[in-house]
Amino acid sequence: MKLITKSLTIHCVAALILITPFVASANDTCTHEAKSKWMQKKDISAQLQKDGYRVKHVKIEGSCYEAFALDKAGKRHELVINPMTGKSVRQEAGE
Repeated sequence: MKLITKSLTIHCVAALILITPFVASANDTCTHEAKSKWMQKKDISAQLQKDGYRVKHVKIEGSCYEAFALDKAGKRHELVINPMTGKSVRQEAGE
């Protein structure tokens, strides 16, 4: 019984170690600066348009901007944007 408990504990700890980086990246912290210092949404949209996206919507999500856009092929993208730099810190592509 002790061997099963020990084995289960080892597997649980290993799983937590492997999952932790993915959980941390899902909770992006883009900046600690006040929102008054952030780039404007229109500037974020303009930057994404320069990068070839057709921007549908930009909103504040925590300490980041979240942008919903289409690429040149019409594929949907959800981008997490640093509001101080305008650079994408994470993105997910859809169909």
